[in-house]
Amino acid sequence: MMPPPLPADEQARLQELYRLEILDTEAENQYDEIVALASQICKVPISLISLVDVHRQWFKAKCGLDANETSRNVSFCAHMLTQENDLLQVPDAHLDERFFDNPLVTTAPNIRFYAGVPLVTSNGYKLGSLCVIDRKPNSINEDQAYALRVLSNQIIRMIELKVKNKQIEEQKKHIEQQNKIQQKMLSIIAHDVRSPLASIRQALEMELDDFSKEERQMIIGELQSQVTTTLNLLNNLVDWGSEQILGTVNKNKIATNLYELVATEIPNFHLAANFKNNTIVNNIHQQLMVYTNPSMLLFVLRNLVTNALKFTENGCITLNGNIENNLIHLSVSDTGIGMSEAAIDNLLNKKLSKTTIGTKEEKGSGLGLLLAQDFIALLKGSISIESTVGKGATVHMYFPV
Repeated sequence: MMPPPLPADEQARLQELYRLEILDTEAENQYDEIVALASQICKVPISLISLVDVHRQWFKAKCGLDANETSRNVSFCAHMLTQENDLLQVPDAHLDERFFDNPLVTTAPNIRFYAGVPLVTSNGYKLGSLCVIDRKPNSINEDQAYALRVLSNQIIRMIELKVKNKQIEEQKKHIEQQNKIQQKMLSIIAHDVRSPLASIRQALEMELDDFSKEERQMIIGELQSQVTTTLNLLNNLVDWGSEQILGTVNKNKIATNLYELVATEIPNFHLAANFKNNTIVNNIHQQLMVYTNPSMLLFVLRNLVTNALKFTENGCITLNGNIENNLIHLSVSDTGIGMSEAAIDNLLNKKLSKTTIGTKEEKGSGLGLLLAQDFIALLKGSISIESTVGKGATVHMYFPV
């Protein structure tokens, strides 16, 4: 027996075969019908679509044979890879020095006749062959050979079309994902940027003549800080959108001190908190560390604190953080108006209902906690809410240590 030689382009050929993702796929009717038609055209009991891998030939479709694959060393089809002619025909394997002692000839399926045409991709690589087999000496005429070539071309078109369709679907999903990101960015602008701008507007509408010089300077300082915060929010939003599009959300995780992260953010809420006579307390353990994307986590905290301020007046917003049951537990609590069980259920099930007006008639998009849930999921965390109407609410978040 003469083992089939390796083609000069073997590595590139294998890369093409794997790129097309056809190996080890489920049986498909359109391929089964082609081998059945090949058998009928050539009047033989066995026909195969054979794809030649590194150490095996695998049958995408078969007629008259039970095996799913054989060793490449005994493959007739593998000889096709180095043949210049586009038809390999073996009228009687017993008389061919390449195959007379091949185990596929001397034992089942007892091949005597073989004819095959190559499966050549649009890039010029031979993946294997469409072949017909008989258990007695035989031959095919020019018309039958032509029919096999036509069927072979059709097989390649089907394989490559499936890959192109998959690429189109992936492109559509990518475009849909980008559209969702753009919509979410607009929602974040509506939620995160609206609150500081509302605080600035309220400050600008005050009668500054009623304040002392020191108080006016303090208000102006708060306004400047709030403008800076709003610009930072927009910059962070652009960074977050880029991360989403490039898929680097989880790649940009770093070891982050939660207490310090919150401590640097709290001053940005002073103006909004002072307008409603609220205090914000950072009660997170000072050494608590988490491996996270800090920009994403800040989005979550801003949303939660903004919501807490919206529904709290003359009260307190407290941020707590510690380790519980090998998880980092971070929570935002307020002493505001609270939420009903139905409202909590809607939020946790991502049902966007009519937004609730804040204690100072603040309006909102109602997307704050919904966005927070998406971000928490991206950070591999979970969220729960507990609340008593008239007494306040607490949003709990849990992240891997």
